[in-house]
Amino acid sequence: MRTRGYLFRASAAWVVGMALTAAPAMAQTEPAPVGETSDPTDIIVTATKRNENLSQVPIAVSVTTDEDIAAKGIVRPQDYLISTPNVTFIDEATGDSFTNIRGQTSVRNSDPNVAVVIDGVQLSSLKQFNQDLFNIQQIEVLKGPQSAIYGRNAAAGAIVVTTKLPREELGGSFLAGYGSWNTARAQAEVSGPLTDTLGFGLAASFRDTDGPFTNITTGEKPYRLRTVLGQARLYWEPADGLTVDFKLSGHDTKGGSTALQSQFVGLPIGGIPVNELDADRTDLPFVTNVEGQLDEWLVAGSLKIDYDMGWATITSVTAADKLYQFFGGDSPPYLADSGSPGATVQGYKYRDRNFSQELRLTSASDQRFRWQVGLYYLNFKRGQISELNQDLVGVVPPSDGIDAPGDPIIGATVSYARQSYKTESFAPFASVQFDVTDQLHLNLAGRYDIEKRSVVELAPDAINPVTGANYNLCIQARGPGTTLADCQASETFKEFEPKASISYDLGRTGSVYASYGKGFKSGGFNPLGSRAALLAVAPPGAQVFVQDQFEPEKSTSWEVGTKLRLFDRSLSLNLAAFTTNVSGAQQFEFFPSAGLQTTTSIDKVRLRGFEVDFNWRIPGGPQIFGAYGYTDGKVRAFAANPAYVGNRAPNAAKYNLNAGITHDFELGNDLMLTPRVEYTRIGSIWWDVINTPGSRRSPVDLVDARLTLAKADRWSLSIFGKNIFNEKYNRSVLPLLGVFQLTSRAETRHLGVEGRFNF
Repeated sequence: MRTRGYLFRASAAWVVGMALTAAPAMAQTEPAPVGETSDPTDIIVTATKRNENLSQVPIAVSVTTDEDIAAKGIVRPQDYLISTPNVTFIDEATGDSFTNIRGQTSVRNSDPNVAVVIDGVQLSSLKQFNQDLFNIQQIEVLKGPQSAIYGRNAAAGAIVVTTKLPREELGGSFLAGYGSWNTARAQAEVSGPLTDTLGFGLAASFRDTDGPFTNITTGEKPYRLRTVLGQARLYWEPADGLTVDFKLSGHDTKGGSTALQSQFVGLPIGGIPVNELDADRTDLPFVTNVEGQLDEWLVAGSLKIDYDMGWATITSVTAADKLYQFFGGDSPPYLADSGSPGATVQGYKYRDRNFSQELRLTSASDQRFRWQVGLYYLNFKRGQISELNQDLVGVVPPSDGIDAPGDPIIGATVSYARQSYKTESFAPFASVQFDVTDQLHLNLAGRYDIEKRSVVELAPDAINPVTGANYNLCIQARGPGTTLADCQASETFKEFEPKASISYDLGRTGSVYASYGKGFKSGGFNPLGSRAALLAVAPPGAQVFVQDQFEPEKSTSWEVGTKLRLFDRSLSLNLAAFTTNVSGAQQFEFFPSAGLQTTTSIDKVRLRGFEVDFNWRIPGGPQIFGAYGYTDGKVRAFAANPAYVGNRAPNAAKYNLNAGITHDFELGNDLMLTPRVEYTRIGSIWWDVINTPGSRRSPVDLVDARLTLAKADRWSLSIFGKNIFNEKYNRSVLPLLGVFQLTSRAETRHLGVEGRFNF
């Protein structure tokens, strides 16, 4: 009854909308392409895998257009996600990133809870998501369960990215910029027709930065990064109704890694005492004498074919990619301790291969009853190696050196793990949309996921001379007689994910809606033997939550919302309230002494909250915009330790606030001067289910500003500042053992200049 009462109170916003129904309802017609409308106050989105008007889609959607990307100076996903209500973006110092929506979290070594779809292709691994953005037409952030539409790993939402199609006439653009920390950036793109039916597009991006910090021991720039990205595209329309879209892309990235700092009570860092844990502390220096290393590359290709038969469109999306990532550096406690007893260095390697195929049949949009049916298949393989070595000379083990344990120069292997993971997924899905009346619409969708997961332990069956135990944790745990052939496991996870919504059009004024949906994320495997290895080193009475297999995560959500267009549609106002119950919420657990990264679960988490955003284009005046999202996340059941019931759910901000103002000043001769100021406040975050004292990060306040001079659509010159008041904070915190935690510093103030030229 509390849930119903909460949603009932939240839906009071509907009363405002219902009072505005005097405007006539809009007829259902085939919408314009993504991002284009006859009314500049509305946007076309693909949230339901069908082009629809944003104001009528019964989903909470935050949209970033190509104009927004230029106006805000967006470079990476964090630049737009940080200002999206009820979204927490965590960018770690190892090259990994996690997007959490409405308190549902994504964590290391576990699948994400947010699906990322680029030009119709769903990424199987988000290691390729946190890259520089370029040649983007539109980004949609869908909040709430999207599993019925986008399937696996979309329980909390989805991010749908659309890149720019080739131009009808030859043209392009070039961007160059320079800023703090010796940061250089360049992007270029060109596109146009090759024939009357075939268009091409080429785009590239480059960024090189030292980053804001310096290691006081080695002089290393731990946040240094050099990344090159490229994309080639062919878009062919050989016949009426038939389009063929081929895209090839990739990136190559090198830089620092494992740029973490330790807080160990009683252990000074760089001569500075640490007397207690403090997630807000940022005065400790980088002191390790081991330089971190990140080496990553990706090659990806996709082929999308659409054939409009009049009564329906058949779509085929085929995609394949190959990802390589190596990162390594010092290990906790990240000191200048080479040659000391217990000093270690670490290295991790991932090799991912992915193939996916989706087929779907979508009815025409200009009819009262609309439908879609389809099938999705995924084959994903990952080879994963981790090695912890004695630190004799202060050097990271080479990437090819961790293919087998032991290194006579770096130091003997303390722990070694090597696994081969495989995921094979098959999912039929369907959805229907029915106009009960011209204004009342019913949406139903469902998907049945069948996902088989397997793991094979490949560490050698040999005794580690340092520990006296077998390198292979599985053989070590299961004892004599166990062979490599015994060290494998598989499990099939199945789940039906329904979604239902009802919406009511308020004509040109907007719409109101209510929805219900379920989300699903498969279970999986920790390194086989993890639990036995941890029990063997755990102190007496210590609790070990880790199991060799972790269970799936399931969620159920209810939502009500309204999308209003007021004051002659100059003001866009969106409101939503939600309740989500999560069972088996997956969490990350790191055990540095054993070199183990594992996944555990919280039995039950309850999430309640609301969000509001607005954009007011005052006629003849400035544009004012803002957003606020609030999530109350509580642990409701934790069988491993009931004392944690009632704690804040980890890894998600309690709230976030964004507000800004911009205005175009016409200077004559087609010149325009545009100042922009934006304020963002990120609420407090706890980082573990224990709510370890000293691990709560306090709210963070950030201010960005930008001033742009532009001449029509020809060129623009901007000066900008990000975090201009130099707020110092930690972007992530990893509590360990109650007296030890690792922190990752957020970037400090960044100032720069940027120029763009269109031709």
